Amino acid sequence: MKFEWGTVVENINATLIFNLINFGLLLWLLKRLLFRPATAWLEGRRKMEQERLERAEEAKTQGETLLQQREEALAEANRRARELVSQAEAEAQRLVREAREDARRQSQHIVEQAEDVSRRIKEEALGELRRSYAELVVQGAGRVLRREVRAEDHQQLLEELGQKLPQQLLS
Repeated sequence: MKFEWGTVVENINATLIFNLINFGLLLWLLKRLLFRPATAWLEGRRKMEQERLERAEEAKTQGETLLQQREEALAEANRRARELVSQAEAEAQRLVREAREDARRQSQHIVEQAEDVSRRIKEEALGELRRSYAELVVQGAGRVLRREVRAEDHQQLLEELGQKLPQQLLS
């Protein structure tokens, strides 16, 4: 069989040509009505996903920045809290020292007042004792002078005087 172009062309019939035209038209319609909208939709979807990824990346960056700022703020707050605690402790120690010093001064003042009161009471008691003693001496001398001075009278007066005087003065 010999191949000739002329015989091939004769065998091509109108149906084949019609099918080729239909196929080309179908490709053109699919491209125009299906592929272009589908491609445009896919491109829009790709852009939307790209924008979402960019926004997510920005949000991640902002989140990391905020987290770092928050950690720095927390570290600063912790530092400030430690500083305040140390200041409060120093102030408390100062107040304790002042309170102790004040209490020591007050106790010293109270002791001094008590010593003054004790001294005054002692002086008053000694003055009262001297007055009583002087009265007793005067009374004793009066009795002695009214009577005759004898050794027994003198001894009796001393015993009476000893009974009237407190025992502490005689010791």
